[in-house]
Amino acid sequence: MVRPIWNRRSQARLLLFAWALSLAAACAPPAAPAPTAAPPVPPPTVAAAEPTKPVPAPAAPAKVAAKPTTASELAVYQGADRQQVLEEGARKESTMTWYTSLAGPIVDRLLDGYKQRYPFMNTEVFRGAQNELLTKATQEAQAGQPSFDVLESQISAIKVLVEAKLVTPYYSPTLAMVPDSFKTTAGQNLVESATVRISYISFGYNTTLVPASAVPKALEDLLSPSLAGKLALTGTDTGKRWLGTVLQTMGEEKGKQFLTQLAEQQKPSVQQVSGKAVLDLIAKGEFPASPTIFRDHVDQMLVDSPDAPVKWVALEPATGNPGQGAFAAKGPHPHAGLLYLDFLFSEDGQKIFHDNGYTTASEPVPFKFWIPEAGKTGEQIEQDVKLWDNLFKAIFRV
Repeated sequence: MVRPIWNRRSQARLLLFAWALSLAAACAPPAAPAPTAAPPVPPPTVAAAEPTKPVPAPAAPAKVAAKPTTASELAVYQGADRQQVLEEGARKESTMTWYTSLAGPIVDRLLDGYKQRYPFMNTEVFRGAQNELLTKATQEAQAGQPSFDVLESQISAIKVLVEAKLVTPYYSPTLAMVPDSFKTTAGQNLVESATVRISYISFGYNTTLVPASAVPKALEDLLSPSLAGKLALTGTDTGKRWLGTVLQTMGEEKGKQFLTQLAEQQKPSVQQVSGKAVLDLIAKGEFPASPTIFRDHVDQMLVDSPDAPVKWVALEPATGNPGQGAFAAKGPHPHAGLLYLDFLFSEDGQKIFHDNGYTTASEPVPFKFWIPEAGKTGEQIEQDVKLWDNLFKAIFRV
């Protein structure tokens, strides 16, 4: 059995505590009678308060939309004051730089038309083949010194620049004049690029050196003995895109056989110059003919020199070569650049193309054509370019 712990000291403390309580009770005064309870006081009557009307918060100041300033902001801007914003900015920029694959007097005529509309603008232009435009644009971007505001070239070049983020989707009210089939859309009324003009590549010849009876009517007729030793080819992208059209039309194997026979039998002279330069040689009589000539260059030459001994025919399908207008993502003069794109797609700009022998996207043509890049991704286009380049060099030994 567990005994409780109980010692003498604990017992003494308890007795002392009890004695203190009895002493306090004996010395305390008698208890006072309990006070009579006062009647309860009714609570004061409180008048019902009227509901408090909420005080309206002070109206926040209306937000004023900031005007777009950067190239990316301006590119997508569709406000009612867009024209005013662009003109004000362009006056400060004072210059517009254009990279283009166009050749000949059309370049200056377009810039002159732009300056007539905006007399305060100065313009700079770099003209080159597709690969030259790409090289220049990418090297400048790598150096941190982007220089172009607007670029005009083939779809393949634009695709490369889009993937490199060197051009950006943009809006232009004058794009309404361009058929949807000639736009690379980006949603919300924007385009990656759109066709400012389309050229067609096929057979151009000197009318004094090639008689009417020897003018071919189809690609296969290029093997005619009457054309042996009389053909020239441009070794630039133009010639290689023409080669791609042959492969597309005949099929790869039959096309290769045809091109090989053409090289061995007709011995065409490959000129490492533009199609326009080859036409100039044909007009001078240095070469009788070439299947790599632009229709618009012939028409343009005849506009400037009606007696020039040149003519063009389509060996179907002709190679479609659309020139696409694109807007620089980090151009130094974005206001001026967008004004120039507006001008190129406008009625005035398209009229300059038409009056100088170029075909606009809205104009029908009386022959079949094929656009090598249509509906393809940048990767597919790149694969085609490599294939055609290698074949061209191998077959024509350049």
